[in-house]
Amino acid sequence: MAKRKLSMLDSSFLQLEAAAMPMHIAGLSIFTIPEGKGQEFVGELVEKFRACKVFRNPWNYYLKRPSRFQFQPELKETFDVDMEYHVRHLALPRPGGERELGQIVARVHSQPLDFRRPLWEVHFIEGLENNRFAVYMKMHHCLVDGVSGMRLLVGSLSDRADDPMQLPFWAAGSDNKKITPPQNKKLQLPTVRDTVNFAKEISRVWLGRGEDLVTPRSAPKTVLNGRIYNQRRFATHVEELPRIKAIAEAAGCSLNDLVLALSGTVLREYLLSHDALPRESLTVSIPVSLHQPGDTELKNNIAQILASLGTNIADDKTRLEAISRSTQSAKDQLQKLPHSLRGVFGSLVMAPYFATVFSGLAGRVKPSFNIIVSNVPGPQKPLYLFGAKMEHFYPVSIPTHGSAMNLTCFSYDNKLHFGLTACRDSLPQMQRMAVALGEAVDRYEELFVGKTKPRLVSEAS
Repeated sequence: MAKRKLSMLDSSFLQLEAAAMPMHIAGLSIFTIPEGKGQEFVGELVEKFRACKVFRNPWNYYLKRPSRFQFQPELKETFDVDMEYHVRHLALPRPGGERELGQIVARVHSQPLDFRRPLWEVHFIEGLENNRFAVYMKMHHCLVDGVSGMRLLVGSLSDRADDPMQLPFWAAGSDNKKITPPQNKKLQLPTVRDTVNFAKEISRVWLGRGEDLVTPRSAPKTVLNGRIYNQRRFATHVEELPRIKAIAEAAGCSLNDLVLALSGTVLREYLLSHDALPRESLTVSIPVSLHQPGDTELKNNIAQILASLGTNIADDKTRLEAISRSTQSAKDQLQKLPHSLRGVFGSLVMAPYFATVFSGLAGRVKPSFNIIVSNVPGPQKPLYLFGAKMEHFYPVSIPTHGSAMNLTCFSYDNKLHFGLTACRDSLPQMQRMAVALGEAVDRYEELFVGKTKPRLVSEAS
């Protein structure tokens, strides 16, 4: 049987697991039932998926020791998977709306994975209005990051509605032989110059030197940054991707910077409405993918950078400019380093945060950052699941002690999907943020483009 030892980064996500902080990431896909098919389509799909026991990496790997308390965890391969446990069939009271869907996803996302089994679950949810159904799929973060998870999704869907060769998710994955890195891959040691630059940039982070540089000491303590509990809230929003790109182009910034500006605007207004806005700007932790083009290995390969969200700035334009300067400073810092050292650099940037989590101080002391915001690019062509067109895909992520909310975006089929995941007790009325995202887009469009256009809105709580 094949085995796989988790890397240090993969292991850290396993070791962070706690009752109030399950470390799985997930995706919520919404599909339209194929023309000519009835409501029985979902049930038939569930039976088809449960009957398939052909597994690929990483669907049939489980922990050799079902515990987070281990230094170098090892995965083992199994072909005896309880499919009725891993493939669930749920239903909304018809006709189920986005809000009801969000509520059931929030409850399911609150439940941790069973470490004695392969670390994933798939939930089919029927009863959604307009002849649609949803698929909620979660997998432990020790197996994949956002980019790897996207590859799993795209690799299992088809660009043809009538694809006769399509298989369930676990049968359509990558080859098990690719689960370990190639043995002939040469280890490239950093040069003396690389090491000096690395030490210089780390000292800048720790000592806080440099204009627009955000450090782990920059974040103020807010209502977002206390201890969290095990129940979640989930809200969604969707925008036309060309519209967002047009605003970013008119503003002279990247799409990622505009997403951060929208996030900062929404958080500023939310905290103002609760009389909880600090004088200092909130800071954001941004995952940066280190996957190389053509890299098919399924694992975590990310670095983290820190930037300002400009929440201390009232003017929308000035806030966006401050965010762009801050993110550019952080990206320049990372890009000065060779690729082999960027992951280490990101880990050291996050070291104070990990230290507070492992010591039990996270949420009790000044945070290293206030929120995580990430943007995962996806395919821009329609995809199908056994003839059912995927209309939307929303990421569902991980709130943590010290950072009670996560905002992740996913672009698909010319739409930008926002998934807001938070601790239920920490952020009451969080669904207002989903509405506020659309209002913020209108404001930035009017500011930089000069007109507003009709937008797609989808909310769940």
